[in-house]
Amino acid sequence: MLVQIGFERNDAAQKLPVGNYIVMMLATITFAIQMLGDPHQQYLDGLILERLSFSSVLGHMWLHMSGVHIVGNLITLWIFGRHVSLKIGHANYLLAYFCLGAIAAAVHFFYDGRPAIGASGAIMGVLGMHVVICFRHFGILGPWLILTWFLLNLIASIIGNYPTTYVAHVGGFVAGIILANVLIILNVAKCDQTDQSLVRLLRPSISKTSAGEDS
Repeated sequence: MLVQIGFERNDAAQKLPVGNYIVMMLATITFAIQMLGDPHQQYLDGLILERLSFSSVLGHMWLHMSGVHIVGNLITLWIFGRHVSLKIGHANYLLAYFCLGAIAAAVHFFYDGRPAIGASGAIMGVLGMHVVICFRHFGILGPWLILTWFLLNLIASIIGNYPTTYVAHVGGFVAGIILANVLIILNVAKCDQTDQSLVRLLRPSISKTSAGEDS
């Protein structure tokens, strides 16, 4: 199996990923309002990322182009977001989600500048956090698939001329990796031995390297 999906049994038995559920619920409600049409369109238009305002930076991540768009994002959140929500806490997860979305928006705005909507930047940030915090939940090929995906998005963002905002994906993913490492160092991310974060897995080799240099 390339990627192990789901919780450890102990986590699932103890609590629910409330933070992730809230994000999924807000995205679904906003999309339902979009589907209602014209009476609400004037309010939703102000959430489109076409300038760096508070409403657009935090609002664009709740809008979606189509049913396929939101379903894909909800599936990704269900697979990866629920575990991150449990490991860093629900309130921290919500704050992290907003921050990752805002960072992805800023990266897109300064690099591309085209009007944009969608939660992909924030969700790719959650994926980046999952890679670091729950590294052992990936199978043998999992990290390589993620790396391949990242490189393809990076190439697409450099080439440009695509309707998809790939640079926001890259910005969100990198921000998620950085944020996850910070939360682990601050002991906010609660990783047990079954999770073994990427930081903990690399720590022995880093220590050996340092010891070799000292000697």
